[in-house]
Amino acid sequence: MRRSLILFLKVAAVVTIAVWLANRPGQVEFVWQGQVFETSIGVLVLLVGLLMAGAAFGYRFWRGMVRAPGTIGRARLGSRREGGYRALTNGMVAVAAGDPTAARRYAKKADALLDEPPLTMLLSAQAAQLSGDETAAGRYFEAMLEREETEFLGLRGLLNQALKQDDRVKALSFVDLARKLRPNTPWVLATAFELEVRQRKWREAQASLAAAVKAGAIEAGEGRRHKAAILIERSREAEAAGDMPTALELAHKATSLLPGFAPAINREAALLARADRLKQAARLIEKAWEQAPHLTLAQAYLDLAPREGGALERVKWIEKLHRLKPEAAEVLAVLGEAALAAQLWGAARTHLTRAEQVSPSRRIYRLLAELEAKEHEDMVAARNWLAKAEEAPDDPAWLCDRCGTAHPVWTALCRHCGAFDVLTWRTPTAAAHLPAPDARALAVIDRSSEGPR
Repeated sequence: MRRSLILFLKVAAVVTIAVWLANRPGQVEFVWQGQVFETSIGVLVLLVGLLMAGAAFGYRFWRGMVRAPGTIGRARLGSRREGGYRALTNGMVAVAAGDPTAARRYAKKADALLDEPPLTMLLSAQAAQLSGDETAAGRYFEAMLEREETEFLGLRGLLNQALKQDDRVKALSFVDLARKLRPNTPWVLATAFELEVRQRKWREAQASLAAAVKAGAIEAGEGRRHKAAILIERSREAEAAGDMPTALELAHKATSLLPGFAPAINREAALLARADRLKQAARLIEKAWEQAPHLTLAQAYLDLAPREGGALERVKWIEKLHRLKPEAAEVLAVLGEAALAAQLWGAARTHLTRAEQVSPSRRIYRLLAELEAKEHEDMVAARNWLAKAEEAPDDPAWLCDRCGTAHPVWTALCRHCGAFDVLTWRTPTAAAHLPAPDARALAVIDRSSEGPR
């Protein structure tokens, strides 16, 4: 619309000038080298216009000739760049498709057509990795470190290579360099945290965890549990170093962070007991027990019982926990076992039978077998209980969610696969191997079958 308006105005101006000249006719006379030239105003204006048009055309022609080499060069460069980017795109597609031969071919073509090493080096490194030549890929990644714009990409490539080779020390050194370049990059923080916990660098891991949670690389709830796990391990390190006050402080922080987390509660209670603060340790477990009963809490509570009272005192002690949660299968089992050790046969049978009704498990059936053997020397009944144990659900344990390995106590790292904070208290699946019958129960049965001595 705008162009049409401008064209209309130009035409109108020309017509206006032509009409104006036509209404005012006249002659023009000029002398050049003795010659007299006469013409009308209209012809003069036409000649002047033609002269100006010719000059403009000549100027444009001259400018085009001067600029022709540069224009041709730019056109050729544009064609090369277009071909280079096309080769680069095809190379990326070949990498995604898993075609190392095509990827290398397009990488060489892109390198020849494009004067942009950052892009072509990355493609060449990926093509080398795809073909299994990690050495060549490493050379490309190292070359990328020499350029500021590709240094971060080079570090990530070298980091991935180190992780594939399970060289965690080298991987952590690359992560540290990447963190200096881009300290708030989520994947850098998450990777640094993972490597630090695998190497048991708990203090550094705690700092990396805080940064990762802040950057959104780790969810806040997950971060709290991870922090509690780290605090427990730091507490163990402090205890091993003989720094009991620090060990207790770190354990208390873990308990405060996750009030219902049994490993943290057991940790703090054990340290309080070592400091002869038995009442405080008992109150800590009792408070946690009321919120979430756990077998390890009951066992830890029993360990706090006074030693001088013997087996009977241990029964009285664990009965305190039983009164808080009378129907909790965890305390019924521990109480039944304690009563069995004290030879309180009736109490043992009552608690173990109730535990078997609430939550049957192999442990309960084995204890019932031991009870039959010790109280009545009834070998048939004992073996019947052991037969039930073989078919009963397995006993809960700390199992790794990654590899399924069972652990006798909770630890932050799986002792088999090394994964961090993946142990959960649960019953093994049916696919898990079934342990042999309880050796202690069988020994009792065998001794009882020999008759009294």
